Amino acid sequence: MSQFDKRIKVNTIIENQLPEFILADFPNATEFFKQYYISQEFQGGPSDLLNNFDQYLKVDNLVPEVVVGVTTISSDITSTDTVISVSSTKGFPDEYGLLKIDDEIISYTGKTTTTFTGCIRGFSGISGYNVGVTSSLLEVNKETLTFDKTSASSHTTGSSVTNLSVLFVQEFYRKMKKTFLPGLENNDFTENLDVGNFVKFARSFYQSKGIEESIRILFKVLYGVETRILDLEQNLIKPSSSEYIRREEIVADLIGSGEPVNLIGQTIFKSNDLNTSGSVSGIQPFTRSGKTYYKISLFVGYNDRDLIEGVFTIPGKTISLDNAPANSSIISVDSTVGFGTTGTIISGDNTISYTSKSINQFFGCSGISVGIHTADDVRSDETVFGYENGDLSKKIEFRITGVLSELEPSTDIRLVSEGEKLFVKNIGEKIPNNSLSLTERPYKEIFANSWIYNTSSRFQVSGQGPFTLKTEFDSSSIKNGDLFEILKRNSQIIVANFFVKDVVYQDKIVNTDSISYIAPFSSLDPNDDYDIRRVIQKRLVLALQ
Repeated sequence: MSQFDKRIKVNTIIENQLPEFILADFPNATEFFKQYYISQEFQGGPSDLLNNFDQYLKVDNLVPEVVVGVTTISSDITSTDTVISVSSTKGFPDEYGLLKIDDEIISYTGKTTTTFTGCIRGFSGISGYNVGVTSSLLEVNKETLTFDKTSASSHTTGSSVTNLSVLFVQEFYRKMKKTFLPGLENNDFTENLDVGNFVKFARSFYQSKGIEESIRILFKVLYGVETRILDLEQNLIKPSSSEYIRREEIVADLIGSGEPVNLIGQTIFKSNDLNTSGSVSGIQPFTRSGKTYYKISLFVGYNDRDLIEGVFTIPGKTISLDNAPANSSIISVDSTVGFGTTGTIISGDNTISYTSKSINQFFGCSGISVGIHTADDVRSDETVFGYENGDLSKKIEFRITGVLSELEPSTDIRLVSEGEKLFVKNIGEKIPNNSLSLTERPYKEIFANSWIYNTSSRFQVSGQGPFTLKTEFDSSSIKNGDLFEILKRNSQIIVANFFVKDVVYQDKIVNTDSISYIAPFSSLDPNDDYDIRRVIQKRLVLALQ
């Protein structure tokens, strides 16, 4: 049995509590009261149950040795033996415990790993709870104890030794099964089961009810054996228009280390909303652009029941558009859509709180200890997490990058089969910007292409200035007077900056007004490749006092 918190027992301090005149008149009073309190404070005794009631209700005490509460004699004993050898004393109190062999109750004063010492034979005590149905109206809700008086007798090797000091814990265990393990209250579990751990994660077991892992757990709990499940559903012919919803799938990126496959059969939770949870029925890794992601299947249930609580959403993610030095209070980003009005964001090693936001900036930032550079990731601190095989010391965290569920086609699609890839053609209407005269262009083209877009466009170029662009570009992307940065190809290293003097759109040439190099650079290396990136224009607001 797990160790209780140390609490002082009266029998250990009684000699310091009695008045001196009682000790003078009654020399044996100390020993008398000490023995009385020992009879009340032994494990399972009345005083022990009252003082340690909160300790008895800990599920961690439901270890196999306590739940079963039985061992066996390893050698014959006579009616006068004071030392009893058994196969194991684990789960029995260290001193003043009660045990029962056949019809005899025995008390003992000490124990080793395989023996009980200082045995007092033919003892009397509580041997069980009588919870049978009563016919008396006055005792409908009462439970009585079974108290036995016994005599010393001989016992043979192999006889059962019952632990009478854990009767209360065993009774609590039976009642707890009815409350937290419905449907299993009348079933005996395997002797080696850690019941406390099973009860803690019973919610995950019931949520995953019906999937293969839950069936494996059930057989291991009841019989202690590993099983192999044959899913006959895989051999069934299914109609193409089935309305049953079985699983919801999310795509996630692993944060840190761990073995995601060990989450199968466990429950995962949203970090900022623990009421949002789901039971994992399968995990499949896949690779995109050299990076590994995981497709997590959450068991939903059947058509008339949803076992997923809350909604798993994709947390906000964007990139920084400008450098934000340490202790900055403002971060400029590509977009703040998907982020809360206030909240916490993460960039690199920074965990940042902000108090407000605009469409592309976070204000009132605190927590920027390391400077944020242009194009650094900025994301919400929302994650989902679970524990490998239910082990609370092995936490795994994910960041959701996509949700694959509840696809609702506008019409019946009969020529699409499972496993086919779907692609997004565009996220809106593509309006060309051709070279026709204004009188020949449709109004939509004139209107859409008359906007001046304040975006941070990046282009691959050749030359030392003027620059020749290697890709097509729109007139709204580069215009006279724009400030551009020169960067090394495929990096965020800024070499210099310049203002656009003019643009020859037909030849894709950008003429520079001047180039200002940033130390330690003094010129462009003709052997290196470079990109140019437009610097977003910002409005300077002055507060007058």
